[in-house]
Amino acid sequence: MKNLLWGVLALLALGLIGFGVWYSRVQSAARQWEKPVAEILSEKLEKDADTIAIEFSSRIDAPVDTVFRALTEPERMQEFSETVRYSKLLRSEGNQKAIELDMVVLGQPQRVAIEFTFLPAEHRVTFKTLESQFSDFSGEYRLTPSPDRAKTLLTYTGTAKDKVKLPIPLAFQKSALRETFVSTIRALKKGIAAQQSLPG
Repeated sequence: MKNLLWGVLALLALGLIGFGVWYSRVQSAARQWEKPVAEILSEKLEKDADTIAIEFSSRIDAPVDTVFRALTEPERMQEFSETVRYSKLLRSEGNQKAIELDMVVLGQPQRVAIEFTFLPAEHRVTFKTLESQFSDFSGEYRLTPSPDRAKTLLTYTGTAKDKVKLPIPLAFQKSALRETFVSTIRALKKGIAAQQSLPG
């Protein structure tokens, strides 16, 4: 009888621990939609040879459709970004746009041409560099709605491949990637604010 009682108590304790872990995860997932966040919610940067695998996420307090609409106007970056000095639409065909950007990253000027492909049904925007002096980039922005559909989790995944063999410290490269992502998110938020201020 005593062994049975201890067995029941052990199962009850394991059940409570399991519930506690599950409840903690649910609470953590809920908090990501409620708490104030900086531009970077999470990040993962790993380098292998000459290529860095990139993953950033950020929460934007606007619905997915609103965020996606702002992402489809990359040619307006110079209006909203503190690091982009010049942005120009090179071509627009179907669901693709190519733009040229002149930007400053960690104090260094860079000029790039990027092709974007817009996939509204999938809430994704893919991109790749057409011209770049230092690195070739490719990747995507993926948009996930919050449970109430009022906010958006933006996840950026991609790769950056070195084009020049320069002794650039990895810490410097990671800082440049962070600054570029933060600048992009800030510009996106300003673009959304400008979009929402339009009449009608």
